[in-house]
Amino acid sequence: MYLIFDTETTGLPRNYNAPLSDSENWPRAVQIAWQLHDAQGMLVEHKDFLITPDDFTIPYDAERIHGISTELATEQGVSIHHVFEEFEKALSKTQYIVGQNIGFDINIMGAEFYRYGVTTRLGELPVLDTCTEITAELCKIEGGKGGKFKYPSLTELHQFLFGAPFAEAHNATADVEATARCFFELIRRGEG
Repeated sequence: MYLIFDTETTGLPRNYNAPLSDSENWPRAVQIAWQLHDAQGMLVEHKDFLITPDDFTIPYDAERIHGISTELATEQGVSIHHVFEEFEKALSKTQYIVGQNIGFDINIMGAEFYRYGVTTRLGELPVLDTCTEITAELCKIEGGKGGKFKYPSLTELHQFLFGAPFAEAHNATADVEATARCFFELIRRGEG
């Protein structure tokens, strides 16, 4: 099974190399969505949660990107503890974690688990990322470091693979659906 997931957050970390225990560094998760797919790529499960902000607010700059305000998350969100329970159930069913620039999302959720003192198997599973040197070479977008091609954004990768963008970028569910399409297309093409 493949667990494809994405988060929306309160912003970006100041230091991407900071330990997950540095709670001030890591932004808060405000939305998480995931899909579980079997080995043939069939969708087995889909979940999407807004997370109730218990001791933080969502900055306007972040809200402008993903459309989730503090008020919306407070009204429609669920407890982070409920998210932990559901996410752990999904993690127990999968063999691989998949995502676009998935290290960011793993760190966001890892920091959330750490903040609340909850153990997780998140760091124990192999990771498959759709944002790699392989997809950079495939998309051939100028502007990468050291004269190399830049790593494609999810929108750029989707555009390259399917000739069309996808709707609602920066919504965790839409991003998961687009990542799943890209991931299974890369496998189909023998690029994964």
